[in-house]
Amino acid sequence: MGFPFEMGMIRNHYVGRTFIQPSQAVRDFGVKVKLNPVRDLLKGKRVVVIEDSIVRGTTSKTRIKVLRDAGVKEVHMRVSCSPHRFPCHYGIDFPTQKELIASSRSVEGIRKFIGLDSLAYLSLEGMVQAMPQTSDSFCLACYSGHYSVHISSEVDKFSLER
Repeated sequence: MGFPFEMGMIRNHYVGRTFIQPSQAVRDFGVKVKLNPVRDLLKGKRVVVIEDSIVRGTTSKTRIKVLRDAGVKEVHMRVSCSPHRFPCHYGIDFPTQKELIASSRSVEGIRKFIGLDSLAYLSLEGMVQAMPQTSDSFCLACYSGHYSVHISSEVDKFSLER
């Protein structure tokens, strides 16, 4: 796109994936210490944040607040996958639909919640086309709601109650 690329945030490599932490308090703390803004570089700029995914939205919301506090004028986010709208029953830590921001909000609603000037996701079709394997080589259930294995009503009930 011809935009200049600079690292506006420095990553603390001792903090792992925050979205899989067991509680919101632990996730919030991890987000605060994981990325630190380079204030002199960011102040007064328009930035585009490239994100791999937005699960609950709290990590992104905290990051965007840090950028705004550092003096960023505009924040735009592009997400390299489709919105996670359905729970993962196969081991990823988002077992209930109510935890997923995209299950109850539109892209515009997510944009407002996070505090962005613009937000766009890669479409499911675009994500599948970008993969070197065929679409039947990996699970898309958290995006589409189509599970390759039948999920019993007891599992659904358990997931909703958690």
